[in-house]
Amino acid sequence: DSPETGVVNDTFRFLNPKAGVSFTVNQNNNLYFSYAKANREPNRNDYESGNPRPEKLDDFELGWRFSTPKTQININGYLMNYKDQLVLTGAIDDVGSPIRENVGDSYRLGIEFDATFKTSDKWYIKPNFTISKNKNSNFVFQRDGVLQNLGSTNIAFSPNFIAANQFVYLPSRNLQIALLSKYVGEQYMGNIDAQSSKLDAYFTNDINISYEINPKTVFKSIVFSGIVTNLLHVKYVSNGYFYTFDDDYSVPGSITTIEGAAFYPQAGIHFLLGMNLKF
Repeated sequence: DSPETGVVNDTFRFLNPKAGVSFTVNQNNNLYFSYAKANREPNRNDYESGNPRPEKLDDFELGWRFSTPKTQININGYLMNYKDQLVLTGAIDDVGSPIRENVGDSYRLGIEFDATFKTSDKWYIKPNFTISKNKNSNFVFQRDGVLQNLGSTNIAFSPNFIAANQFVYLPSRNLQIALLSKYVGEQYMGNIDAQSSKLDAYFTNDINISYEINPKTVFKSIVFSGIVTNLLHVKYVSNGYFYTFDDDYSVPGSITTIEGAAFYPQAGIHFLLGMNLKF
């Protein structure tokens, strides 16, 4: 049945195996490798936007774990090869939901790093980052009424670099203060590398404070918390939408592809206070 009728009658039979090996080098070091095959069916919004196909994935991962009482490190490399990946187009539908489409061959290749360093009984540093390459292969797009092969393009909403860090300070058993920092590299809201769809990189900082008391009467504990978000009052944009349409009205007998974008600016410095009661 056609999605236009509101009825979809698809049957999917997936086999999603996963296998891995792990090698313990010594008490501090561990190596691992895994392979997974995954299939995912389209969702309701995908059907309402067209005639989607299920996406297929082959995922390869290779990693190293290091652990001591004061240091934990995990480094993971991955290659995700997709067929008919359902990626965001940047556009939204008439109720504001994001639209996805199948893009044929694509891949995500990257390295993930996360760690915890205990510098003293009161100080912890927790960095993490991801360096990646996220590409559509031989991406085909209709521009000015003509199908064009744009070659390798960036997958929408997929920055090549993301990093974060936590500085955690424990001045006493019940009090915790953390500085949370996050960097997100530039990215595109669409899949055609249009400059009008680019989101610039941004860097933000938050402070999170929590204090716990144990009254041992009605409540087991009372936790007071406060967070100051965007501490430096950075003006940045983290989301939006991007669309194209064919204009065949302005110039009779010709088709011109028009690009448009809208951006969602984020809030400046703001705060939130909370209290959690545990019985």
